[in-house]
Amino acid sequence: MAKARAILKRVKAVKSIRTVTKTMEMVATARYRKNHQLVTAIKPYVDRLAGTVRHLVARGSLAEAEHPLLRAESSAKRQVLLVITSNRGLAGSYNSGVLRMATQRHRQLTSEGYEVPLHVVGKRGIQFMRFRRHALENSYTQFDNVPAYELVREIADDFIERFTAGEISGVEVAYTQFVSTGKQIPVIAPVLPLSDINASPGAAVPAEAGHQPSYELIPSAKELFERLLPLTVRMKIFQCFLDAAVSEQMMRITAMRSATDSADEMIHDLTVQYNRSRQAQITTELAEIMGGSAGLGT
Repeated sequence: MAKARAILKRVKAVKSIRTVTKTMEMVATARYRKNHQLVTAIKPYVDRLAGTVRHLVARGSLAEAEHPLLRAESSAKRQVLLVITSNRGLAGSYNSGVLRMATQRHRQLTSEGYEVPLHVVGKRGIQFMRFRRHALENSYTQFDNVPAYELVREIADDFIERFTAGEISGVEVAYTQFVSTGKQIPVIAPVLPLSDINASPGAAVPAEAGHQPSYELIPSAKELFERLLPLTVRMKIFQCFLDAAVSEQMMRITAMRSATDSADEMIHDLTVQYNRSRQAQITTELAEIMGGSAGLGT
């Protein structure tokens, strides 16, 4: 009887865990849908913005309005690495994938003589970098579920100001790019300088050969690019945050669904074990009763 009770106790514990994983899957699904709507809505805007700037740069519209954000060379060998992770775990390989790639990139830049100020988003990434004894220039834990544009803009404007002043040579973002519901990949996206407007994943597709749109610039090119180029940087970084957020929820859905399925299998196996144990116990008890009756001669 003790064995059967132990099995029942395990079944009860697994059912409790299954309740938690199923609930977390449902919560992650709701958050995924909300973030996915944002990603779907903003992507055409970012692509068209990047495409417009790219065409204007290609046709020489900046000849009379050279902007510092397009400067490819810099005397400062300080490459900022912004790493986007999550505040919570239980999301499969979401954090480990992007942290592995960020660590490799950090090692590569360091070997090339760059100083690499680390800006890390998410408690998981902060803990990892501190455990590896990497000095953090800035850490951010205020981003949760749906990233707020105003918070991202503050970070982007700080990078723009430092890059324009010549304090840093560039900015790269390590994050998880959302490709589809079945594919999320860790990538390194260059954000600054904007000398290659198509350098980041998800940028607009180049126009067909021979097709160059015509633009009339009102106000002047200088005034126009003073607005467009900083906006391009902000939106590229914001898209990285949105991609990371929707990827996190998608990978958490997958992880929790897998955990729920495993719990279902375990409950089934334990139930079979319990039934067999109970059946064996009943058979033993019947045999003992029949043996006792035979001994008494009844």
